[in-house]
Amino acid sequence: MSSIHKKLLFIFLLSITALYVVTPTFIYFSLPKEIRNDSEEFLSYLPSWLPQKHIKLGLDLQGGVQLVLGVDTDTAVKNKLGRIATEMSRFANEDKKQVKQAFVVKGTQTLRIELEDGIDPGELKADLFEEFQGLTERERTDNSIDLIYDDTQLQDIKKAALNQAEKVVRNRVDKWGVTEPSISRRIDGTILVQLPGFKDPSKARELLGKTAQLKFKLLNEESKAFAGLLDKLPEGVTYERRGNFDAISFIAESKQPILDLTKGSVPQNSELLFEVQPIAGGKKSQFISHLVFATNELSGEDILDANVTIDSGSLDQRPAVSLKFTGPGGKRFGEITGENVQKRMAIVLDNMVVSDPVIQTKIATGEAQITLGSGKTYNEQIEEAQGLALVLKSGALPAPITILEERQVGATLGPELANQGVLSVVAGLVLVLAFMSIVYKRPGLISCLSLFLNGVLLLAGMALFGFSLTLPGFAGLILTLGMGVDANVLINERIRQELREGKFGRKAVENAFAKVFWTIIDANVTTLIAALVLLETNSSGPIKGFSVALILGLMVSMFTALYCTKVFFLWVSAEKRDHHSIKAWLGDKDAQKPRLFGLDVLKHGPKTVVLGVVLAIAVIGSGAATGINWAVDFAGGTEVEMTFQKSVSGDEIRNVLKEGNIDSATLQTIGNEKNHYLIRFEKSIEEQKEAVQSLLTKGLQDFGPDLQRIDFVGPLIGKELRSQGIMSVGLALIGILIYIGLRFDMRFGPGAILKMIQDVFVVVGFYVFFQRSFDLTSVAALLTAIGYSVNDTIVVYDRIRENLQQYPRRSLYDNINYSVNETLTRTINTSLTTIVALVGILFFASAQIWNFAAAMVIGVISATFTSNFLATWILLKMERWRKDQAVAKATAR
Repeated sequence: MSSIHKKLLFIFLLSITALYVVTPTFIYFSLPKEIRNDSEEFLSYLPSWLPQKHIKLGLDLQGGVQLVLGVDTDTAVKNKLGRIATEMSRFANEDKKQVKQAFVVKGTQTLRIELEDGIDPGELKADLFEEFQGLTERERTDNSIDLIYDDTQLQDIKKAALNQAEKVVRNRVDKWGVTEPSISRRIDGTILVQLPGFKDPSKARELLGKTAQLKFKLLNEESKAFAGLLDKLPEGVTYERRGNFDAISFIAESKQPILDLTKGSVPQNSELLFEVQPIAGGKKSQFISHLVFATNELSGEDILDANVTIDSGSLDQRPAVSLKFTGPGGKRFGEITGENVQKRMAIVLDNMVVSDPVIQTKIATGEAQITLGSGKTYNEQIEEAQGLALVLKSGALPAPITILEERQVGATLGPELANQGVLSVVAGLVLVLAFMSIVYKRPGLISCLSLFLNGVLLLAGMALFGFSLTLPGFAGLILTLGMGVDANVLINERIRQELREGKFGRKAVENAFAKVFWTIIDANVTTLIAALVLLETNSSGPIKGFSVALILGLMVSMFTALYCTKVFFLWVSAEKRDHHSIKAWLGDKDAQKPRLFGLDVLKHGPKTVVLGVVLAIAVIGSGAATGINWAVDFAGGTEVEMTFQKSVSGDEIRNVLKEGNIDSATLQTIGNEKNHYLIRFEKSIEEQKEAVQSLLTKGLQDFGPDLQRIDFVGPLIGKELRSQGIMSVGLALIGILIYIGLRFDMRFGPGAILKMIQDVFVVVGFYVFFQRSFDLTSVAALLTAIGYSVNDTIVVYDRIRENLQQYPRRSLYDNINYSVNETLTRTINTSLTTIVALVGILFFASAQIWNFAAAMVIGVISATFTSNFLATWILLKMERWRKDQAVAKATAR
């Protein structure tokens, strides 16, 4: 067996293996969406001899909920100090009473230790530092010591808090039973949680956002701090005495009047917490204040297990949560209850008092019970108890969690987007294959075979490595297809040129591949740099899906173009032994000289520069005047996508929203019919959820509303995402410039960078002039356009460099013009095939990635123009400037 046949056999076996791996995915997309999203039903359609899984779909194609959780690490530090305060008091008073009290100073990360009379602060401090590591003295008086954590310990505590938070979130989701959840820590310390197929975002927010910080605190029943306030109670505030002492508790329907009343009166060693009790049949609530010591006697770290039980002591047999302490926790609970008989202990959950029972006797069993409040139905109490037991059993979060971002995709929208994505890919593939077959005829068929193999290997790779396919990922597949054609066009054009220069068939193939090898590598690596930057600087699931598809696609594309296509061409030339028949099969049998366009591109360089400056000024001016239409990804807020079975006017939607006191909503129709809307407004996610589901669903029920998607982004994370986007573009430019500097000499760098900047202004101009929504996908379009821009430039620069070496006596002006004319056919054909590949998105895909495709088409057209007219002219000017500088230096000597 010859070497060529061995290589063909390898490609054949690789193709069969890839088809075997990817066949379940083909079957998956061929089934109706109702069947394919039922895992058991799908498996019944899948033959047992095939792999029992398909390519995973991202949240945007499957439906579900995505949350980004922020962890308040500063509170974690305060909680840790509060825990240390309890342990220090116990340690210092073990042999004799040395510490009156230890507590965290309110609003700070400072631990204050107040000493008994006659205790030497320096001696006690030395004992404490030996026992408790990582603390340093901030301030000392004769009867107190203020301690803080050193920087190293602070970082360790914050890091541990993030690790614990991620672990707790993962435990909760695992106990929840969600299929194939994705939980990951992002670079900025936030936690990304994706729950595919999950249909209840409010439940997700409730369970994952619940901090479940359980604390046991003693009531400060001996304080007289509020005694002077009883004669000046504001309207709506009453008081009651609690416990065996003079503890005063205020009651009101809002806690704000109580906070205003007690401002400045709360002792430093105490804090005011509230218990919420429903009144008026659960329609209203009243807030009951509790003055408790700041020190935590016990915390959630001391809980070993939690289960739902029935409170046998209550007349209505209400549900309760039974707690079991750890060994040390149970011992400490026994000590606390033994030392504080007939005093009250507050059970505090997430800074809300659940109950404040009187300690009747020492409890040494290592168990306790939380009785839930009244005012709810029995089923609601059971559900509340189950949720509380779940989060306590999963572990308490070390600090409060904030929901910074929420994205919800409806169960009907995801599969519909998947179908649109498949249709877009198929349409793009058919158009590209048709283009290659028509333009390059029989050699084009080899390119078609290579491109088909490219797609199969890419899908197989995604299936094998478990990468998720997202809606922007479909755009990545199509873009990879279009850019994969670039290599095949280069190969075909170079073979034609070699044949015209008199090379024999097989020699023409080998020469062509040798000359285009590094051009293809360079062109793909620059786009790869942009994709890698996007992957590293952006943690959004859909955008990661785009980056992964593009990166994997580029790597597969280089393999199929430089290996598989070469093997196919060599096999054809080996089978057709007659030189004339090989030449006739591969290229133009009659043409003897290269076909040049005769364009003097450098003559138009100054005009291109002026046009670029004018465009940049127009984009900046228009952006300053009208602003950029930032999507919620960058501006923060909430964006809701809804469809209706019947047409509904925007005024009707606004009227319904006004009934819920939402006046700031902006509406945008999608498509020509008035049954598909984007609704954007700025309120908290809870208000948004209530407004959308209650107001729109009930208020417009006659029109058949269907909630398709909700995206919520907090203002802080919106600014952060915007900074990430700017950083992504900057890093991509720097990375590409470094690569060009390594592969070419620095004469080529300025032209590539300046033409890239102009292409960036062109793409940004599309969003500014047409006020298209600028979101995370737009950053992907911008970075991909940058990569493609340099891809185009490198092909032209590579030919210029080759001609400079081959024709050193020819002027630089002529070499540049000649090189551009030689590569112009390739430039036009690759640009057309990339645009043709994107046509599928423009016609069949949803509005969510239509902007991406339109921006890319504009970017491709701009890159084609600037590569030939701007980058080449700047190269000429840089070389002339360099020579002028050299002459000036020589003259000066």
